[in-house]
Amino acid sequence: MGLLSDFFVASEEEATRYADRMSEDDQGKATASHVRPAAYKGLTDLEVGTLWAILEGKEWDADLHELESDEGGDDEGDSWLFRFPDRLVQLLAHAEHSALEAALHQWAETEELQVDADELRPVVLDLQRLAKQAIAEQKSVYLWGSL
Repeated sequence: MGLLSDFFVASEEEATRYADRMSEDDQGKATASHVRPAAYKGLTDLEVGTLWAILEGKEWDADLHELESDEGGDDEGDSWLFRFPDRLVQLLAHAEHSALEAALHQWAETEELQVDADELRPVVLDLQRLAKQAIAEQKSVYLWGSL
């Protein structure tokens, strides 16, 4: 199945509920339909941090380009929840198309990914869309991942 990577906009309460949704009676279907995640595979907070550094034109730095770990996820460590810092949300939301396109190509060539840029284009466009949505709704962008 691979590593699941869901990106979504939510309040802190909604994000925690999404992370814990499998314990709900409907296996989280109502929660998932509410937050409408952009579902991908194989992306973690490290890859997002790498994209962040590229967008800023800086070398990746764990202290500067780290997503905020949230309480969500399970006790076994099979799933996790990260919040995008406001600085990253603003950067994604306001990036020009040309800057996103250039970052996309650099990101695809990183050691962690090594994929064709066309595979990542939907991810980058979704991240920008979610960042704009988060600003408009005064919420946050989250990454939920699971093994």
